[in-house]
Amino acid sequence: TGLFDIKLPGVNGDSIALSSLKGKVVLLDFTLYEDAKISSRNIKLREIYSKYRNRGFEIYQVSYDTREHFWQQSASNLPWTCVRDGEGAASPNVTLYNIQTVPTFYLINRENEIVLRDNQITDLEKEIEKLLK
Repeated sequence: TGLFDIKLPGVNGDSIALSSLKGKVVLLDFTLYEDAKISSRNIKLREIYSKYRNRGFEIYQVSYDTREHFWQQSASNLPWTCVRDGEGAASPNVTLYNIQTVPTFYLINRENEIVLRDNQITDLEKEIEKLLK
């Protein structure tokens, strides 16, 4: 499945396009840092990211936090690409990516094609390994 490109501001204010990561295996992650469960989830993501980033793995994490300052503080210490969609639930990306709940994530191959959605994945690392080969 082709990719719906997303271009949103990162922590430093520069817009970063999802399509700019073509050539890498990408975990496209829609999240909400205001949710208390997300920090423990991000710890797990950090372990996965540390393990695979040198092999061409990247995380593009889209936050729907309403408080920009809170998001910036939360995202500034994360090693991957963090962007914020200030439109929240009204964002066209919510519809395009059929986001019912957050967190929701997709795996994207090196050709910028969506391969799997979170509900199709039982072992995330195994699926990342397959796409990195």
